[in-house]
Amino acid sequence: MIRSFYSAVTGLAGNQTYTDVVANNLANINTVGFHRSRVDIETLISHLKRSGTPPTEALGGINASQVGAGMSIGSISKIFTQGSLQETGRPMDVAIDGDGFMIVDDGTRTRAFTRDGQLQMDVDGNLVQSVTGYKVMGYAPADKPGQGTEAPAAAGAADALYAPDAAAAAAGADKAATPPPKLQALRIPVGDKQAVATANLKVAGNLDVLTAAAGTTTSTVAVYDSVGEQHNISLTFKRGTLPGSWTWQPTSTDKSVASVTADTAAVEFDANGGLKSGGASVLTLQLSNGSAAQSVALDFSGVSQLAQPSAVSESEQDGMPQGTVTSMKFDGEGKLYALYSNGLSKEVGQLALANFVNPGGLLDVGENNLRPWLNSGEQQLGRAGDDNFGMILPGNVEGSNVDLSTEFTQLILARRGFQANSRVVTTSDEMIQELLNMKR
Repeated sequence: MIRSFYSAVTGLAGNQTYTDVVANNLANINTVGFHRSRVDIETLISHLKRSGTPPTEALGGINASQVGAGMSIGSISKIFTQGSLQETGRPMDVAIDGDGFMIVDDGTRTRAFTRDGQLQMDVDGNLVQSVTGYKVMGYAPADKPGQGTEAPAAAGAADALYAPDAAAAAAGADKAATPPPKLQALRIPVGDKQAVATANLKVAGNLDVLTAAAGTTTSTVAVYDSVGEQHNISLTFKRGTLPGSWTWQPTSTDKSVASVTADTAAVEFDANGGLKSGGASVLTLQLSNGSAAQSVALDFSGVSQLAQPSAVSESEQDGMPQGTVTSMKFDGEGKLYALYSNGLSKEVGQLALANFVNPGGLLDVGENNLRPWLNSGEQQLGRAGDDNFGMILPGNVEGSNVDLSTEFTQLILARRGFQANSRVVTTSDEMIQELLNMKR
């Protein structure tokens, strides 16, 4: 009877822990990147009442007789199934569709790993985890990371878990391999300015076939230099003495244009008003504003000579004025782009991902973060789309993988288990009471 008390107590304690785990799962049903935990129950050692006997020629064998001593919680395991993907519309939010963890750094090289893709930008342009402010780690645009492990520069107490095994490092020292990629904090270059110098310019329109010899018409086109400054270039067309022949000359009154010249200065048209020769030329600008000398390929293929008033203008060009960073975006490979007000975009980094041989061995440290622990294995670095790594879904987050029906079922089982064990305590107490009453 005393033994039944103890067995029931283990059942009460175990089912209380069972309830605690289910309660935590339910509490985090709306926590981004949360993964539910499962309780694994084991039996305690059983007392041997009779050892049993093996079979003989005359008699059969007898089984051992054992009385169990109760139960205990063998383990509490994280279940890393994919949570539901939820669209947020925020370009800074990301979800991992598949395996892998994002890497965040608290500034002391104590890195954490997370599936929480709620990210934001701080005042310096650093991409940080919204709930902690930890910086999000990635690769520089020029890096082409392969899978591998990365050891910190100085292995202190907090970094011991990240240092590679010394024997393994020594064994592989003589192998020619790509060095592990270097991680860095991802940052949006706030205040950065970008411009595109004009390299190609197309001119379209008409030169009036009725223009008298030596008659002129002038058109102005815009050219952007390497710092985004616009320069107005005047193209003056002069009718030649021969039918269909024109000459032209570039000039500019912009103070920052020291000179502008062209390698050809004539166009000719056929009897139908179509361009016959001189359809291309190159402008060379010498500038005094500090930008480099600039060559612009001119395309006159859109110009005709018809009996209509002369009107020639710029139809398209590939230069852009100076623009500043206005926003950012990720693509499916986790590449981070800065977007500029002039329509330009520039890759500024790529989101790093990590995986582990045994993700269930990671230690939950709160704030939606996990850290490597004794049975997780070393971090394996990579990027979205590599083997063993999922893809990045911008504008989404991964919701909790908690299932209400499963958790409520587990809650009922835990309650019934607790209730049944409490009845055992009551029954055992009544039996002892009956035994004591025998003396009366």
